[in-house]
Amino acid sequence: MQGIPGVPTHVDFTDIKKATKNFHETMKLGKGGFGAVYRCTLPAVASGTERAAMDVAVKKFMRQVEDRGYSDFLAEVSIINRLRHKNIVPLVGWSYNKGEPLLIYEYMTNGSLDQHIFHKGSARQQQEDTALGQWCTRYDITRDIATGLHYVHHEHEPMVLHRDIKASNIMLDSDFRARLGDFGIACTVAINRNSVTGIAGTWGYIAPDYAMSYKATRQTDIYAFGVLILEVVTGKRNGDFLPDDDHITDWIWRLHGEGKLLEVVDASLDLAAGDDGVAEEAKLVLLLGLACTNPNPCDRPSMAEVLQVINKVKPPPDVPLEKPLFVWPPRDWRSHDSMDSTSGSNWDESLATTVAAAPAGLALEHQSSSSAATGGHAIVRSRAASGSRATQISLAEAQRARSP
Repeated sequence: MQGIPGVPTHVDFTDIKKATKNFHETMKLGKGGFGAVYRCTLPAVASGTERAAMDVAVKKFMRQVEDRGYSDFLAEVSIINRLRHKNIVPLVGWSYNKGEPLLIYEYMTNGSLDQHIFHKGSARQQQEDTALGQWCTRYDITRDIATGLHYVHHEHEPMVLHRDIKASNIMLDSDFRARLGDFGIACTVAINRNSVTGIAGTWGYIAPDYAMSYKATRQTDIYAFGVLILEVVTGKRNGDFLPDDDHITDWIWRLHGEGKLLEVVDASLDLAAGDDGVAEEAKLVLLLGLACTNPNPCDRPSMAEVLQVINKVKPPPDVPLEKPLFVWPPRDWRSHDSMDSTSGSNWDESLATTVAAAPAGLALEHQSSSSAATGGHAIVRSRAASGSRATQISLAEAQRARSP
């Protein structure tokens, strides 16, 4: 830790233990595969600030997965420690105790976005969610997320891929401004490359091209961003569908084709009582979300284009009335920015890898079956590795075949 450039403040473990009441359950904010997060208030002497006290969120990694815990800890801190942006949760310190590493983040008063748009009903949340019931707040959240993602994709060097954009990883400060959080599985991309190999993320936000190629790119982050902003507008989780639709994109695309796009807007947002400008903004974000979740990576906008649309410098994207089929391999496989230009691979080699990883006959025999886990994309159109036989591969089956 001390060898990492610009390492954040080291906080004594004793101060953290005291502030969290020995990591008591009442102080816990949440937990995940890495461990748990606790809220506490550090005194000025512990936080190294001039303030009387500082509210923080302490991320405690699990000791029982020691080697992986160290790896996750160092990977996260090496990335997040270099990021400086108003739409990214800042790292303020670190600690360590008997094999347990801890990261200390600035505490976000209003928690994570998913707590507000998915979990409704409690008296406290009804009071807190007055802001989320206003369209301007949700529009600003969309802009904040896009701005933070544009920073890590295009402004920071080296480029950073978040790889787990989702509502629970978007934090809200006291003014309900959104910040990207949890860079635990993020990765940096070398200057001469456009992708990194290795699948990571959350089902429902994983792009079909990511599931097929195992390559994370700007476009795979953009797909997850598209799913997220559709959730922000609709107030629905991407997997809360069936029997008619497998995924949020299927539902919205179907109503878009029927000319009923605004019917998907969260009922708590009373657009009918607003002016036409509010309805137009809602339509803009929905069309942008559909464009970002286009099954084909080459047809997704860049984050620069996304920001231009949100800031109304460019008009909303032209989105087809019917959800496109996922075509594999994508156009411009070797030259498009979504692919790793230094890998030397081409579409035949990638498909050969997919086919070789599958059980005998799988790629040629399995037909269409929708999968919510991979975004509800039913068919992969491609050719066999030899390049001579037409093939239809169920994306769900191809993904399962390639899973370790």
